[in-house]
Amino acid sequence: MSLRNLVHLFSPTSVVLIGATDRPQSVGATVWTNLSRGYAVRGDSDLMAVNPRLTRLQKWPVYPDVVSLPQTPELAVIATPPATVPGLIT
Repeated sequence: MSLRNLVHLFSPTSVVLIGATDRPQSVGATVWTNLSRGYAVRGDSDLMAVNPRLTRLQKWPVYPDVVSLPQTPELAVIATPPATVPGLIT
């Protein structure tokens, strides 16, 4: 892998959190809180959340699946139970 590809990992222009939630003390809620507080977004669409059971998290819309996202993110973070990850990647 070239260093050029690492830019998307360490300095992405857009991020999606798959498994974002408002359930206290869950991995999805912790990661979402950290991203939404610390991610320097250029606009609200640069930080996206996916959860089929929610429609909003704080001020951000939540999408039911990755197909529904308004843009293709440079970085996807998955915060779901381990058994669901292979299906999500597929």
